[in-house]
Amino acid sequence: MADGEPIEVEAFYHYGYRGRDMIAIRAPFAMSTDSEIIGRRVLVGNTAHRVRGVFRQISGPIQKGEPIGVEVDERD
Repeated sequence: MADGEPIEVEAFYHYGYRGRDMIAIRAPFAMSTDSEIIGRRVLVGNTAHRVRGVFRQISGPIQKGEPIGVEVDERD
């Protein structure tokens, strides 16, 4: 799990999915797997959130700027 400075992201909206706290964001960088962002913190406005999971409509690599849903830990 990588700590350090949170990654600033462009967020669209917060939502709930199957009891999870989610935020729709633009992927801040290209990723070959979802695990590259899981465990890291993202900065939405002035609030940092720890990413617990990634949910998408499609499979395969994630492109920079692609809309993705991230499950966040609101307690962090």
